[in-house]
Amino acid sequence: MSQVKLEANVREKTGTGVARKLRRQGRVPAVLYGHHLQTPMVLDVDAKEMERVLRTAGRTSIINLNVPGGPQTAMLADYQRDVFGTHLLSVDFKQVRLDEKVTASVPISLVGQSKGVKAGGVIEQMVREIQVEALPLDIPESLDIDITELDLGEHLTVANLPVSDKMTFLADPEETLAVVHTPRSVTLAEEQAATTESAE
Repeated sequence: MSQVKLEANVREKTGTGVARKLRRQGRVPAVLYGHHLQTPMVLDVDAKEMERVLRTAGRTSIINLNVPGGPQTAMLADYQRDVFGTHLLSVDFKQVRLDEKVTASVPISLVGQSKGVKAGGVIEQMVREIQVEALPLDIPESLDIDITELDLGEHLTVANLPVSDKMTFLADPEETLAVVHTPRSVTLAEEQAATTESAE
């Protein structure tokens, strides 16, 4: 679990006009919320620094927000870009405590080339991220699954994910994550063979 630092200002004014002015100044409107805060903190952060955080840290990273009144420990909850995807419009942070469990979405990465793909099959990843519950520092940046032994027609489920006593998967153990499809040419040949046998 990586940790990054980010400077943030507390702002008193809100609204569309204020947000536009902030963006012209190279700032991004932001909000920090959490059940330990009586009311959400209305903030703004430097746009370039926020882009750096998005490039170097994932959704599961700990962000140490340096705000007036004392630092706040947070995770990235959400962010919005313009229709072209080039400029940040706003950012939402979720306050966390390192000794309290949180839920987060962790990306799933398939590692290696499966037997089925080598035999001409096609692998399809059905689920690309999974919800987990753990202490903030125990949440991995990604979950890597070795698929080298996955053969034609076989699939992986949540139950195949690496088990950790520090983390709980919030998903059905039987949910399919990835499957190796049999090549269509082989399937057609099998269907034709079955049809021929039936006719005979």
